[in-house]
Amino acid sequence: MVPTHSCMGFAIECGTIFKGAGAVIMGFVLFIGSIYLLLTAIFGRWMGYLVTIVAFSGWMIIHSSLWLFAFYGQGPVTPTNVGPKGSEPSWVVLEAVPGAGVSVDKYPEFATYPGPPWTEPNPDDKDQVADVQTVQSAAATFLAKQMNEELDRSIDDPTALTTTNFTVDDIKFATSENGTGLAVAQAHYNGGGPLWTLYLYHDPGSVPRYSYMFLGGSILIFGLHLPLLDRAEKRRKQFLTGGGAPAWYGPA
Repeated sequence: MVPTHSCMGFAIECGTIFKGAGAVIMGFVLFIGSIYLLLTAIFGRWMGYLVTIVAFSGWMIIHSSLWLFAFYGQGPVTPTNVGPKGSEPSWVVLEAVPGAGVSVDKYPEFATYPGPPWTEPNPDDKDQVADVQTVQSAAATFLAKQMNEELDRSIDDPTALTTTNFTVDDIKFATSENGTGLAVAQAHYNGGGPLWTLYLYHDPGSVPRYSYMFLGGSILIFGLHLPLLDRAEKRRKQFLTGGGAPAWYGPA
């Protein structure tokens, strides 16, 4: 079900986004802030911060590595990419035109449709059968969205068109020179009207994107703070074993 009110371009209600952000902030304050508060009582503000950030970033390196690589935690079939997921592979509509004309010049293969290299889907190929279903869904969703925009109908409007109002008549596949999957689908509105030809390409997505961002960011933070912690620890050890007292700036 599509939410009735999206927020900031996401297909999620604003209330859900704010609640999630609030939960994350409170989690940091309670679980990380409380540890930092205890460490400042022992080490002082600066070294307490360094111990906290190095420990946290080190834990995040381990955790994000498990998200990405799994390390056979559940045996040889352990699933990978189990952390925050980026965009899933999907079929994207480049253009939809009435009839069979095409103005898409990104992929020259579209100009040869319906001749070679375009082929009918193989019913014995499970991957192609799944691609047919996703192309049908992408084509119907695109047409419904376009028609609703032209008719000035919002998603909450009971008269808004849905994917069930369109039928995808024919689908053919090809592969571009750079290996990108291509598809052409023909569809029509069930209430009558012209036959639409839709030109699509396959977007491989980037499922592990956020896991890589967490891993890279954690390694960077860890690498920046570890030398500072080492230096602070050496100064503290020197003071405890007979060095001069540092300048006093008030209680920690």
